[in-house]
Amino acid sequence: MGKLWRVDKTLENTEGLRWVRKQLECYEWSKVDWITVQRGHSEVSAFRGVCKLPWKGRGYRINCNVSKHTPYPISQSLRVPPLYRNQDGTWPEVPEGHKVGGWYESKRNGKSVQWKRLYRPLELKSEDEVLVFLVAHEAFHYLRKTRQVPGRHGEIEADAFALKMLGQYRYEVGGDDR
Repeated sequence: MGKLWRVDKTLENTEGLRWVRKQLECYEWSKVDWITVQRGHSEVSAFRGVCKLPWKGRGYRINCNVSKHTPYPISQSLRVPPLYRNQDGTWPEVPEGHKVGGWYESKRNGKSVQWKRLYRPLELKSEDEVLVFLVAHEAFHYLRKTRQVPGRHGEIEADAFALKMLGQYRYEVGGDDR
């Protein structure tokens, strides 16, 4: 798995990246061309990532970028399962601390289903926590597409996988399981 990783020299010995790489060793990575983790210059976003699907004979490519301009802690909007409109036309209450996003509608089995996206804040206290969350989130996309982890494939599920891994990291490394 080591030759798959392309890591910025300034990040290769960070505690968070070492920890998440160790957690991911148990999975099969043969369909991945590379996993890139680098420090970027964005002043707009603290981090960003992408898992590119195979195309024209290439394998999966996972790219993660953390900004060197980020002051910590930061608050990230975590995607959580949406609010679905009740059959009587009312909406469930928004859970405390959550924010509502866009409103959507689709037909399922001939019936209209309506929902609102839902977010909650997640505080990331350090670059190490960002690395754990980001790498786990992007790895989930590959792991789900290759059926190595159960569930649906989507951003809510990727965030949930990353949050679980972040909780383990906080518990094992920092004694904090939030």
